Amino acid sequence: MEFWGVEVRAGQPLKVQVEEDKLIHLSQASLGESKGKGNESVPLFLKFGDQKLVLGTLSQEKFPQLSFDLVFEKEFELSHNSKSGSVYFVGYKAVTREEEEYP
Repeated sequence: MEFWGVEVRAGQPLKVQVEEDKLIHLSQASLGESKGKGNESVPLFLKFGDQKLVLGTLSQEKFPQLSFDLVFEKEFELSHNSKSGSVYFVGYKAVTREEEEYP
């Protein structure tokens, strides 16, 4: 297992490539420093295949971070609607293992 983290800047969706025989566990998203007003609601988006889903909404005053328990084995895209700051996503990478045979 190893730490994994990315910064998603305002207006710049980020495609995340998942290496073969590995997976990415997405654990948390948090707001970075904002240059705008502190009461902005920031929806978080995940695009997986043809689906675009809302993961949740962050707010500097009420919900500056959000926890997840999501696992990905294939490419996905992260984005948000903040106009004034970045969102940081963290988690970890792990090796996928085929089922072992027991004697």
